[in-house]
Amino acid sequence: MPTGERVAKNEALFREVNERIREVSGRVVAFDGDATIEFVCECSEEGCSEPVELTLAEYESVRSEPTHFLVAPGHVWQPETERAVGEYETYTVVEKTGNAGDVALKRILVDRRLPVAAVRYAA
Repeated sequence: MPTGERVAKNEALFREVNERIREVSGRVVAFDGDATIEFVCECSEEGCSEPVELTLAEYESVRSEPTHFLVAPGHVWQPETERAVGEYETYTVVEKTGNAGDVALKRILVDRRLPVAAVRYAA
């Protein structure tokens, strides 16, 4: 499997973990929208599980773009397949590009069962 595709699939796995955290935390945080939640870094470094704290609204903002991933500060490891598009005190948002971006878009199609056109126009 090409490196970009392997990296994207690895990051998608951590995205799935964070989606489960969001689901569970969303019920608890419903009373305090400013509370931070501990998510897992979605960087391309195998074995990284560094915690990343942000609010549910911040997390939803990252997720609104299918090619955006949540990483710990300083965890932009693959400049040929990702670039930082937002840097904050407790987290960085990276955008997947090239093949890695394509894999991320395809993953959203599978996860959400959307037609290809829906993702292309939403991105």
